[in-house]
Amino acid sequence: MLKKYIVKNGTLLSIMNGEECKADILVENGIITKIAENITDEQAEVFDADGMYVSVGWLDAHCHFANYGGDAIGISPENDLLKQGITYALDLGTLGPDNYTDYRDNILHTTDLKFMSYLNIAHLGVANAGNGMDFACAEDIIPERVIEVAARYRHELLGLKARIDDKFCFDPVYVMEQLRKLGDELNMPIAVHAPRSRIGIEKLLTYMKKGDVLCHTLAGNSDVMKVLDDEGNVKPCVLAARERGVIFDLSHGTNAYSYDTAETAWKAGFFTDTVSSDLHGRNLNGPVFNLGVVMTKVRGLTNKPWWWILNKTVAEPVRLLGITDKETEIREGMEADLTVFRIEEGTFEYLDSKKETRTFSEKATAVYTCTGRKVYTCR
Repeated sequence: MLKKYIVKNGTLLSIMNGEECKADILVENGIITKIAENITDEQAEVFDADGMYVSVGWLDAHCHFANYGGDAIGISPENDLLKQGITYALDLGTLGPDNYTDYRDNILHTTDLKFMSYLNIAHLGVANAGNGMDFACAEDIIPERVIEVAARYRHELLGLKARIDDKFCFDPVYVMEQLRKLGDELNMPIAVHAPRSRIGIEKLLTYMKKGDVLCHTLAGNSDVMKVLDDEGNVKPCVLAARERGVIFDLSHGTNAYSYDTAETAWKAGFFTDTVSSDLHGRNLNGPVFNLGVVMTKVRGLTNKPWWWILNKTVAEPVRLLGITDKETEIREGMEADLTVFRIEEGTFEYLDSKKETRTFSEKATAVYTCTGRKVYTCR
């Protein structure tokens, strides 16, 4: 832990309005005590950010770290998130009511990562039953257990989650009805994974309300789950859902982000409300790699400025999901919550989930992650 350090020579970037200014940041006992030009202090350790941007710490609104060490899905909060520029993350329903407590306790007391979670309504969470399915039968949902665990940890749970693709679910309508019923009973929002579900987006969205999250919006895996019709127009059900406050998330993942689908939607005037990675142990080596790569792909698709992309990635999840303990602007008096990153120029090739290659001329790469009294050097 560092008693005092300076992030020096960086360009501070507001993710709210794009304003930039050259300044140093002094952190004492984990608190930002001064933001000014040319701060000097012989007792402070210096982290040179010359030629780099400094933003409020990055947030990944969809990843899977709660089961790290438990199976091939979970990732390391330190190596795969904190050392990739992430100071705050959401675990999107890795665990269910039967295993949430044990892993939650192990993570909570061993990481500097700030986090909240969604609770999977499958009693063992993501495909932990041995048969590869979250919901092999109706008995995989035990409502009283979901209610008990959700009530006990309400302060750290943002909502409830279910995967209703045929690969993971015996009956998507039954599971959606149970998810909606439990969400209403607990007064909690729901998040739904359905990029390849036979339920269809029109029917699915009838279950969804303000604050609910549709994951993997731009997957393009199933015609019935696409946000656009055959003429390339945004479907009325999608527009109506967004109007009533349903949140459409990118959540890249292994099989859930198509360049063609995303580009067609962008040309039709549709983009997701939020940007996230769906990073887990099976896509760390591609096609996701890390949140910086996902933002790089969004930059190449939209040509929007980096602050706009960071706003979709950090500020919009905070606002739309009602996260109260995450800063969205750098200010004196706050606990250090910073990501120092560079924009590299060159030729960078990345695959989407359909193994299509695109070439990008810029790439966002995290260099340092500052959280309280600690500074992580990114991998």
